[in-house]
Amino acid sequence: MAKTAFILLDIQTGIVEMLKGVVDTDQYLAKVSSTLAAARKAGVLVVQVTTGFRPSYADASPRNAMAVRVRASGMFKDTDASVQLHPAIAEAAADDIHIRKRRVSALYGTDLDVVLRSSGIERIVVAGVATSGAVLSTVRQAFDMDYEITVLADLCADLEAGVHKALLGKVLSKQASVVNAEEWVALLRS
Repeated sequence: MAKTAFILLDIQTGIVEMLKGVVDTDQYLAKVSSTLAAARKAGVLVVQVTTGFRPSYADASPRNAMAVRVRASGMFKDTDASVQLHPAIAEAAADDIHIRKRRVSALYGTDLDVVLRSSGIERIVVAGVATSGAVLSTVRQAFDMDYEITVLADLCADLEAGVHKALLGKVLSKQASVVNAEEWVALLRS
């Protein structure tokens, strides 16, 4: 699928840990892993995006509510295990593009757009955690940047099921095609 990139957001140890008890993380990670394998096999550019901050939190503004919570937790420093790709996908991701973001959107303050445009990418497929955070912010910004967008609904997760469902059905569906991973993988194979 030429001109397409699969952007996977925040499938890192510290964030996946937060999903436990809300999402069956083993099942979720297995589905993420199999979808990544299908994308790679089809020649789709895979981009792994993780969130992390400098050890001093110099890039975590005290005027940003999320950054204040991160600072208070003492987590998500670039040197912490919490920012590493989850072991369920890390080994296979060695040849993927890796982007570190310091804000919610994968496109804000990163070189993701440069990588995508340099690779001739016109379509992006987005999945990850959280639907109400990284997925929403990245999709909305990508929409304004004129990318054609697909969101893999069952590969997005959020701590609040109701918010997740509302965003997929009423917000993201206005800016992207919202499908399940199995449907997208079937398109890859056709």
